[in-house]
Amino acid sequence: MYKSNNSLGRGNREIRLQDVFLNYCRREQIMVEIHTLDNAVQAGRIIGFDSHAIILEENNRQHLVYKSAAVAVNPLSAVRHIFCDHNARETDISEASAGNLHGYTEYSADFS
Repeated sequence: MYKSNNSLGRGNREIRLQDVFLNYCRREQIMVEIHTLDNAVQAGRIIGFDSHAIILEENNRQHLVYKSAAVAVNPLSAVRHIFCDHNARETDISEASAGNLHGYTEYSADFS
């Protein structure tokens, strides 16, 4: 989890990785598949979520999926650079000009 100071005087607020991911998929209207504990798959676009549920929309129908029942949220297109938009644009430009579009630098981690 990431911690950030909110300039609106609300103090420390946790930013959850799942919230960043879900909000990016919602904002960019990326189709997702949500796999649930009972092996069902719900597909659609995320139109809203909170700490307990995700609302999907597909074919003008809305589905409420409880996060406690979700096993995985799989986007149907690439989700890149969700943490730092200005670095994403710079990286995309430099990688595209070099012909090197392999890495997902925003996910780099040292597990040693």
